[in-house]
Amino acid sequence: MPNRRDIVAQNVDDDLPPVVDLTQPLALRSKRTERQRRKQQKRAFSTTPADQSTRLVDLPLELMMAILELLRPSDIFALLRVNKELRTFLLSNEAIIAQPIVRLRYPILERCLPRPVGLGNIESAIISLLKSPDRPDLGSHRNAHQNIPPPDNTLHCTCMTCLVRWNALCAVIDFAHWQDHLDKGIPIPTIPRGTSPRWNQELLARNRRVALNSLTSPLWYARILEAHLDSTTRSIRRHSQNKADQRRHYHINAADIRTGTDEFLQQNGPPTFDYPYARDLYYMLEVFLPGRSWISELQKWVYMPQTQDWHETDLRILVRMDEKRHFGVVSETQPLRGNKYDVPKCPVVEVTEIWVEEGCSQSRAVTETSTISAADIDHWLEGSPRRSFPNGVYARAVRIVWVGEERGSRRVSPSTQALQRLTEGWGLDDALRYARSCFAGVSTLESDLESQVFTVCYHPKLVAIWRRVEPAPGLTPEIQLIIFIEGEERSELHRILGSEWTGFTAAHPMFPALLCSLVLAHGLDNTLEDIKAAAREVEARTGHHRFASRRQTQPAAGELGSLSAQMSGCAAKLATGTRKLKVVEAINDFISQHDPGKSGRIKGEEEAAYIAGSQGRSAHGFTHSLSASSLGLLRHRAQMQAIDVAYVQQRVQVQIAALFHLIAQQDNAIAFDTASATRRIAASSLQDSSSMKMLALVAMFFLPGSFVAALFSAPLFAWDEAVARNGIGVGTRPQFGLFWAVTAPLTALVFALYGLWMCIQTRMDRSESHKTTPLEF
Repeated sequence: MPNRRDIVAQNVDDDLPPVVDLTQPLALRSKRTERQRRKQQKRAFSTTPADQSTRLVDLPLELMMAILELLRPSDIFALLRVNKELRTFLLSNEAIIAQPIVRLRYPILERCLPRPVGLGNIESAIISLLKSPDRPDLGSHRNAHQNIPPPDNTLHCTCMTCLVRWNALCAVIDFAHWQDHLDKGIPIPTIPRGTSPRWNQELLARNRRVALNSLTSPLWYARILEAHLDSTTRSIRRHSQNKADQRRHYHINAADIRTGTDEFLQQNGPPTFDYPYARDLYYMLEVFLPGRSWISELQKWVYMPQTQDWHETDLRILVRMDEKRHFGVVSETQPLRGNKYDVPKCPVVEVTEIWVEEGCSQSRAVTETSTISAADIDHWLEGSPRRSFPNGVYARAVRIVWVGEERGSRRVSPSTQALQRLTEGWGLDDALRYARSCFAGVSTLESDLESQVFTVCYHPKLVAIWRRVEPAPGLTPEIQLIIFIEGEERSELHRILGSEWTGFTAAHPMFPALLCSLVLAHGLDNTLEDIKAAAREVEARTGHHRFASRRQTQPAAGELGSLSAQMSGCAAKLATGTRKLKVVEAINDFISQHDPGKSGRIKGEEEAAYIAGSQGRSAHGFTHSLSASSLGLLRHRAQMQAIDVAYVQQRVQVQIAALFHLIAQQDNAIAFDTASATRRIAASSLQDSSSMKMLALVAMFFLPGSFVAALFSAPLFAWDEAVARNGIGVGTRPQFGLFWAVTAPLTALVFALYGLWMCIQTRMDRSESHKTTPLEF
């Protein structure tokens, strides 16, 4: 407990008034203090927010972008050197800054001078083929121009299309470098053939850096277009002032130059086909705009398309050349892109129409396939949607246009013009362009006609694009389908369409997807059956199986390589079958997702009520639903096919492994036989060596006697005098000295030539060993 003294002190403090701080700062009245205060005020005034708001980066983004769009690319590069903050902003947004500038100032130059495609947009397998030093088309890619640096296959594509783009871009950069020489009449330095001076190497290196920067930087690309526009205007003005040049020129005035755009290049002028493959052509070059041509009938310029079709076509050709060089065959899986089905003239079009009875969704649909004239397409498109049949009035539910090679004939229909009229009439232009760019899959696109457009792609076998048109109330919706198909798949689809289809199924919006799923599934079954037949044959030849009913006809000897290649081909077909199976599963899921009945929630009597009523329409206008049993059947078939694919794949892998072991055993047997033969040859060589030694000993035994007999038989000694003296001593004749005078030098010459030949042989062996020795780094 607090004591009494603390309580009294607390009461006394409560009675006192609070303490107030009345101290004030002392006023400083010195001149030094005043000067310090004025300096602080001046510094604060120089960094007020009012002055900061006048900077460019503090403006609203929309206003800043509107200002930057009016500048030239050289002005943007000048702004990069203002400060770090502005530089960071411009570099981080250079794509959205450069694109409006190019579209406003250089639309013609952009269409004439496209950039090569970067390696980031190319598949890795094709990139490795492009970088290969022994690529099949490398001979046509060699750069022999002294004014164009070589391309870099590690940064951009080097196909024929991209190489032409690279050469044109580098020629533009080099042409801009020599404009001052051309204006002042200073001769461009010439380069003797076979030489490469240092100044030209440095210039080519600089041009190469600028061209490579333009591939990744839109600002650099816009700056190149600006430089080429300046080169073009200076060249036109220079040639126009030359009275000796009587060629037709472009008309340009001071106003065109002040605008800073290439709009004046739209006017009629001389052709621009001249390609500056050497600097000597710069003197007569006026306008260099590759990729465009003047059509006198239309009185306008026509430009090369800026799509990736040409680039992709070159890549496909490169792949096919490589396959043909390695395997002697060309791959069959070529995508349905480019102009494969571009037919200039074809008088007919094959079409199919499916009619359903009005008011009876369970009745059988009527399928009619006919050939119409290309001139009657408009009349066919405007045909009546109703038709009388013996059973009653039928409504048209499906229209199909077949594109590709016709059955029974080698004719491809329809023509390109007829196909364009059909796609424009049905609003399938965007779907066709998308289908040409997609390799495999199923997709939905939004159409301009307030209806969904569907695509199924599996190049090169099948491509289908369609949409479902919602007519006026009381009429049956119509499916408009264009399908690219030929060969066995086309015959199979005709057979499927000839089956009995109910009007309910034919009028379903996913009916084309169902047809594609059935065709691809049937093709997968055929592929699996072919692979099984090949596997059975190989199993019978190798004997590596446990099938009691399969007997080995004869051992697989002498053709293991062909059997292994056959199994490798089966493995590749299985990979294609797996991809086809994935597409089939994707189509089945797509049908289920776009089925308004949600996979069979509408059944039996509810289904009929749902079809008859108009309240059940979804946002897309679907009024029908496939039954759950149908969708389940499709999924079950795909599952069984997946099991079959896995089973066949295991059989093929087993046979590939068996053939590998058989080939290894055969190689081991061959190596054993070779070793045995070598051992026998070594034994024979040893026996021959012993025989040669015996012959040498015999020759050594008889050689002294033979030499002495031959020497004594020569007329070198006086035998008659020796007989007369009746003694052992034999005198020599003058020929004896002549014999040794000739024999001794001749023997020395023979040994000298032998020694010289041995030295030459030793030097040749050393040089050969130096050539074959690998380099050490």
